[in-house]
Amino acid sequence: MHGTSGFFRSASRRRLAYAARAFARDERGAIALLFSLTLLPIVLFMALSIDYGANNAMRQRVQDALDAAVLAGASSSGPSTTAAQRISVAQQTFASAVGSDQPFVSGVTFSVDATTSKVTGAANTQRKSLISPRLAPDMRQSFAASALPTANLVRALDVVMCVDATGSMQNTLFAVQSNISNFKTNLDAAISSAGYRPFDRTRVRVIYYRDYGGNGWLNLPGYSWYTRYYGLRSPVSGEDLGDDPAIIASNFYDMSSSGDVSNFRSFVGNQYASGGGDLPESGLECLWTAMNSSWTKIGDTLSNGAKVTDVFPVVSIYTDAGAHPPGFASSIQNPKYPAAMPRDFASLLRQWNDAAVIDQKHKSILFYGDPTLEDDYYFAYSSGWQTVKTWPGFSNPASLTSANNALVASLAKGILGVGDLRLTD
Repeated sequence: MHGTSGFFRSASRRRLAYAARAFARDERGAIALLFSLTLLPIVLFMALSIDYGANNAMRQRVQDALDAAVLAGASSSGPSTTAAQRISVAQQTFASAVGSDQPFVSGVTFSVDATTSKVTGAANTQRKSLISPRLAPDMRQSFAASALPTANLVRALDVVMCVDATGSMQNTLFAVQSNISNFKTNLDAAISSAGYRPFDRTRVRVIYYRDYGGNGWLNLPGYSWYTRYYGLRSPVSGEDLGDDPAIIASNFYDMSSSGDVSNFRSFVGNQYASGGGDLPESGLECLWTAMNSSWTKIGDTLSNGAKVTDVFPVVSIYTDAGAHPPGFASSIQNPKYPAAMPRDFASLLRQWNDAAVIDQKHKSILFYGDPTLEDDYYFAYSSGWQTVKTWPGFSNPASLTSANNALVASLAKGILGVGDLRLTD
């Protein structure tokens, strides 16, 4: 019996050992399968990361090479330099700058504008992915750059200053008056210190604004006693509704002309802060007047015979108050209200975005004040600046206090913030 039981125990142990070894083999197989399934996406992710990083690095290198090429072609321009010579210089510069990326580059072209001598370049790249082409297609990119010869760059700056001239704004009026004589000198210095060449011509126009309908609140229930107390006609209507004049505007003054500077000084010297009535003013009417100014246009001829190649139309606004919305009833009732003034924001914005009204490339609205200020305590309309601050080209480069203390420096900060002052496009 002992022998028989021992035999069964031995057989059981053998079966258990065999089962354990089989389980181990099965477990190792499962782990191997799980590992291989996990490894595939990891490898794909790593390959994609390497692809993305390498492609981004190449994109920057090729764009830099193309920028350098068109700048070299433009810089080689002289009175007797031909288009073929400029293109040759651009080609040589690109070939040298693109370096080890050359095998991926194709479709390199350079051209020269016959009128402006502007050098334009284009190129394409195509780079195979590290992953199988079935899983990831070739990565393709296109590049472009252009540059004008420095000697041929003629830039004109037009600044229209919209100045709130109501009673609380005398400090700003003083700031404008005291900065006329050295305006261009100080502006050029600020632009030069930032590493840019000053503008070839700088013109300034000033528009002082108050309020077309500032006394309309006197007609509200609960306030009509003011009209009786002060002996005013009730209801307040017509020209009695606002300030007179609600807007007074100058022409453009060329800040390089001593005669224009003298006339500019005389114009601003006669202005003083007064009026207002309620807190929001006719700021949008001033903005509309500004955007319809006689802006310099590309191709205009300057006094030295040079033709303008680039224009910078700037509207700078100085205020400590909100703005009545378009179509404000009390303003419209004023017989001196401009009939062509848009009566809604959409129409006003369409004019701002109309290339026939103002050049679109460098247009800007520089706001010195608080565009979020809400101060319509009588009619409870939202300030017009709340909408204008969402428009293209709007920025708030400095406070009104900063502008009062350093008018030209604050203006230069805003103009430089417009960007795109570099030589390549």
